Order: sequence, then structure tokens, then C-alpha cells
Amino acid sequence: MNIIASNLLAKREEKRLTQVYMAFLSGMSQPNYSDIERGKTRPSINQLKRFAEILEVTVDELISEVKKQKIPQIRESSANTEGKQSALIKAIEERDHYIKMLENQLADLRKKED
Repeated sequence: MNIIASNLLAKREEKRLTQVYMAFLSGMSQPNYSDIERGKTRPSINQLKRFAEILEVTVDELISEVKKQKIPQIRESSANTEGKQSALIKAIEERDHYIKMLENQLADLRKKED
């Protein structure tokens, strides 16, 4: 399942909406909506905008990987400063990678729109 599909599913279930209702509000059949939610079909930009409107979220929330940041808890020990620095550098590098991945996904979606 791709990121968009899993985000759609999670947001729809969070709002306690059925696939039938989402499809109806989106102007498509339930099987077509189901294919999008299962990652078999990629939604158009207009469909993403409509889904975001229905689910009361931004398009970015639908296309972004939901990821809880694992920022280490820092103790007030000066002996652990080097380990803290390494952990922060790693967290920054992971964040940069995540941003690049989102930029690539957005570029792909824009290409499909054209």
C-alpha cells in the first residue's frame, strides 16, 4: 500500500466514513474509490483536493508520510554530549531524506497532472 492510499484509509477511518460515502461525495463509484485506497490506482490532483476537502485535511497530509519523529530524550549529563550530537545529526539527516522524498512525490504528482 502506498503512502497516499494508507493516509486516505487512516483519515477516512478516523472520520468514521465508509468507502461508499467517500465515493458518493467524490463523484465516483465505490470500486474506483476502493482501488485508490488500496493503492491500485493513483488519484488525480483534483481527486486529492476533493478527498482533502471531505476529510477536512490538507492535500499535503494525504501525500505525506506520517512519521513520528524519534527524537532522543536528552539527559542533563555532560558525559553524553557526543552521543547527543550524533543522534541529532542522524535525526537531521533522516529529516532531509524525508523532505527530498516528499519533493519527489510532489514532482511525480505534478507530472501526472500535466
